[in-house]
Amino acid sequence: MNSITVGAIGELRVCADLLAKGDKVFRSVSASCSCDLVIIRNGILLRVEVKTGYIRLDGTYSVSTEARASNADILAVVLPEKIIYESLS
Repeated sequence: MNSITVGAIGELRVCADLLAKGDKVFRSVSASCSCDLVIIRNGILLRVEVKTGYIRLDGTYSVSTEARASNADILAVVLPEKIIYESLS
C-alpha cells in the first residue's frame, strides 16, 4: 500500500474517532493545506495534523520530528491499534 493511501486511511480513522467523541469534524480537500482536519470542540475551532506513527521495540511510539513543528493545535498520531492525541498549543 502506498504512503498516500496509508495517510488517507489514517485521516479517516481519526475523523471517525473524533466524531465518536462528539466533535464536529471537517476534512481538508487540498493536499497543500496547513492542517489535515479542523474540529469544533465545545465551540472552539482547533486544527488537527494527522501523522502515522510506528511502535518501537521498547513499546514507545515514534512519529516524524516535523509533525510536532506544524501550525496545528493537535497532533493525532495514528498507530496500528490506537490513536494518540498530543496538544501542540
